[in-house]
Amino acid sequence: MTQTQMTLLPDPKAAAYPLPRLKLLPVREQPGFRVAKDPDGCNLPELLAVIIGGANQIECAERLIRQFGTMQKIAQAHVSEIARVEGIGNQTALRIKAALALGRKLLQPEEDRPVIHSPSDAAQILMPLLAHREQEYLVVVVLDTRNRVLDVVEVYHGSLNSSMVRIGELFKPALQRNAAGMVIAHNHPSTDPTPSPEDVSVTRAIVQAGKLLDISVLDHLVIGLSRWVSLKEQGLGFS
Repeated sequence: MTQTQMTLLPDPKAAAYPLPRLKLLPVREQPGFRVAKDPDGCNLPELLAVIIGGANQIECAERLIRQFGTMQKIAQAHVSEIARVEGIGNQTALRIKAALALGRKLLQPEEDRPVIHSPSDAAQILMPLLAHREQEYLVVVVLDTRNRVLDVVEVYHGSLNSSMVRIGELFKPALQRNAAGMVIAHNHPSTDPTPSPEDVSVTRAIVQAGKLLDISVLDHLVIGLSRWVSLKEQGLGFS
């Protein structure tokens, strides 16, 4: 009795749809890993691949570069032209245009930001935010090395007391933005901005934590309905 030997034929679908290059690369050589580790050390196809995303991101990035030749020509192209490249599509083309626009904005002079030179400068920003609140709010004004305002972040609201305020939470916005300094502020719904003993105690703890973290705590303002008090000016918690 003869044994029939079967011959395996190549799968035509596998030939038509080869594995994406992303799947064939070790994790450490994939664009996403490389950008996360050192974006400045990545080449143009790798950066584009991460923006494009998806399984075929490497092939799409290379097609895009072949189609337009240079990054400048991609930047000048209309969204519809980019979208016509195989594998790109309209949504991905929009992401590419947005990423390029962000890059251009980095080269532009920074927009004028408010600068905190004194407690009254901080109060001008904070009074409209806090003066008429019916609950107590605690906010952090995050500053760069030139005391320009990077952000104003609400950290707590409700019935606050010193036991509820976690000092680490107050510094999180500054640490996230690599800030050099900050101003703390909260309102008194009673409309009387006179600092309480708890306000002074919390301020002292915040100032000490700032010294350890190398983030200058410039002031703590208490905001009332039409008045405000600077604990720094009063020498409360900053001695």
